[in-house]
Amino acid sequence: MFLNAVKKRNPELIGFAAELHRAGAIPPNTFVIDRGAVRRNAERLAQKASELNLQLYFMAKQIGYDEQLISAILPAIPAAVAVDWMGAEAQIAQGVPVKHVGHLVPIPFHSIPHIMAKGQPEVWTLLDLDAAKAVSEAAQAQERTQQILLRINGGQLFPGQEGGFATDTITDIARRIASLPGLKLAGVTSYPCFTWDENNEQYIPSSNLQELLIAAERLREAGFEMKQINTPGNTSLSVLPLLAKYGATHGEPGHALTGTTPEQSLGRCEEEPAAIYVSEVSAMLPSGQALAYGGGLYARAHARSALVGGSVEELMETEAIPVAFPPAQFIDYQCSLHVPETRHLHSGDTVIMAFRFQLFVLRSYRAIVEQDDQGIWRLLSLKAPE
Repeated sequence: MFLNAVKKRNPELIGFAAELHRAGAIPPNTFVIDRGAVRRNAERLAQKASELNLQLYFMAKQIGYDEQLISAILPAIPAAVAVDWMGAEAQIAQGVPVKHVGHLVPIPFHSIPHIMAKGQPEVWTLLDLDAAKAVSEAAQAQERTQQILLRINGGQLFPGQEGGFATDTITDIARRIASLPGLKLAGVTSYPCFTWDENNEQYIPSSNLQELLIAAERLREAGFEMKQINTPGNTSLSVLPLLAKYGATHGEPGHALTGTTPEQSLGRCEEEPAAIYVSEVSAMLPSGQALAYGGGLYARAHARSALVGGSVEELMETEAIPVAFPPAQFIDYQCSLHVPETRHLHSGDTVIMAFRFQLFVLRSYRAIVEQDDQGIWRLLSLKAPE
């Protein structure tokens, strides 16, 4: 479990977050993120990518495009990807070099000229020919040549992320796009290219990757230079060697930066766990069970337990309590704590959990903390939901 990993590898983060909550410095429904651990994870990823001759674009949606965290990532990974136009605009406003746009979510037509002019993206992913024409028109108007990636649909896309080109039509599609002024085909991409096999506890290539590699080879045979083979999906220290093995050129780490990749639940992840969720017992039930405040209970979090206590010492020294999130079709106002008969909780007690999260779609506070060279923890910022 993620909580076990944090308790073992970054226990001081738990202790400091609990102190902040007990003092009233942070409210429940707050993600507390260790800026130092994020920085070290970025440095490790950059180093390994360099050794493997790979390039990285970092994904910041999970951390809500937080300026404090992005500033810690940029020295190691100086280029970002934007999952949608809103993420592109948020990062461009910060002066972040947004090098990849249009994937996973296409850029709306009226936003294309602005994002192209202000962001100057290195590559722009296309999912259909109508978008290609719109990007071509913007490129012509700005007298620039925009490099293009074609998104390959390998049949393993997540709901809400459909779209892209089939391998058997890719050569014709590429020729039609190459005929549009202002565009230059630079390569191919898809998502996810690597997935987590929970039964065998390992990362495996997806059918998207298999089709992407076939498409890239067909395009090379047709005379197109494949400068970029971009294969996002669980990009991490464990997956980077797989990118190199399959001939990729680019990866896009996101959860690896906060140490919340799937293998962290096994306690063997190379990245440091850098994030926890702070809540509070909201009510005691007549049955002796308890509720805790939600707001950031991500449906795919896979959280199983929580540390609970009326003091930092109690929280750190007692066993974790099983937790259950509400089903995805309900609003996550609160979650349930299954309190053992031997435990007695009180409303107002601090609750600590650890799980995968996506701040850009949650209504949570975020607190950025860091430990200085003298070992003193500091609260750098606290931001309310936007």
